[in-house]
Amino acid sequence: MSSPLRSTPTTSAVGPLDGLSLRDRLDLAARLAGRLVAHVLRPANAAAVERLVGYVRSESVVPAGEVDPERYAAVTRDCATDLLVHAGPRDERGSLVRRLLAEGSWGAVHGPGGEGEDDGTDPAGLVLDAAERALLEQWRDGGVLGHFIVTDLVDEHAVLHNLEDDLDYRVFTGHSEIRAVALAPGLPLSGRVLPVGAVWVFASTPAVFLPDAIEGVVHGVVALLTSSPSPAFRNPRTLARARELVADHHRAFLDLFGDVVVEGTASHVVDCCLRFKDRVGAPAEEFALLGALRDERWLPDDAADPDDATFALVHHPVKGLRLLDWYAQLREVHTAPLLPWKPRRLAQVLADPDAPSWVLALLAERHPDHLDVLYRTASGRPGLTWARDGAALLRDREPAPGRDEPGIVMAASVMCRVPPPGWS
Repeated sequence: MSSPLRSTPTTSAVGPLDGLSLRDRLDLAARLAGRLVAHVLRPANAAAVERLVGYVRSESVVPAGEVDPERYAAVTRDCATDLLVHAGPRDERGSLVRRLLAEGSWGAVHGPGGEGEDDGTDPAGLVLDAAERALLEQWRDGGVLGHFIVTDLVDEHAVLHNLEDDLDYRVFTGHSEIRAVALAPGLPLSGRVLPVGAVWVFASTPAVFLPDAIEGVVHGVVALLTSSPSPAFRNPRTLARARELVADHHRAFLDLFGDVVVEGTASHVVDCCLRFKDRVGAPAEEFALLGALRDERWLPDDAADPDDATFALVHHPVKGLRLLDWYAQLREVHTAPLLPWKPRRLAQVLADPDAPSWVLALLAERHPDHLDVLYRTASGRPGLTWARDGAALLRDREPAPGRDEPGIVMAASVMCRVPPPGWS
């Protein structure tokens, strides 16, 4: 079950941490992690925490009535606290860590409760010394939030295998509320680990599951990776293999259809999609195609979509396969003449995160007639020119995480690595 790859934090051994031993750094990390949580949970921040707790519960896939009420309350509060410290409220605003590093201007005006309410990550009153700030730099990106299996125990360290990225993490447990002696090989747990030198520490007390809960944990990880592949791509070996596989698929698509775009009626596009899938087959036993916008469940149905409805099947050498129902209209937006409705329609697409930027770039390349005026009007940027600003505009409209990730995700490997009892 152990992976040949181990995740080692990248550190810049300069500055205030230079003179500290690993033990001193671990002591510092434990104190700092505790201070961050205490700051978020201060009485003055209670309303902001409760708002985020409510949001976490509204997004939970586990009905509150199916779990112990006290356990449910504790887990959702811990999740909200973790988001505020390390990820930011609803993953949209700056975390407390990033705000302490002065990387954002979030706060009262932008709080989820409206103008005049803070979003829960106001760093005011939390003063850091030089060593704490240097350590915080290592936590800038939130460490690693994952689902783990304990594979080994050595003194005050536990070796945790992350089911999401197939990497091993050497985690110091000495200062956490969960001691190494409370762990055992094969035990599943979930939580966030943070880098400290060559090892990791728990950001807070992880959630530990009973050994017989492994089946549910694996099911959850597979569902997570299917909807959000980013964790899997922390593993450089996995990322490289995924890029290679998508490139192979792209060549197969071009060989079949002679272009990266296939347009037509619902029946035609469905037929092309099935022909492509027959060509690539099961990509590899460790991979599963990720339909980012639509998948087999969302294929157009001739009964619902008349033959005059136009669909497009588009393939990118990195982002993979997309099935689109708006491609023809957006192609018309990019062609002459430039009518008043066209910039308005493009503005809607630019604001839609589900519309991939690479499709817009493809249309711009094929239909360059009036790009400056079209994108200048749609974006509300009077001085925009496509040649100078187009690439940056398309890049910036997509979230940085996942911007360059390949369009597949590994699911079967997770199930094979930790075969749960009775898996079928």
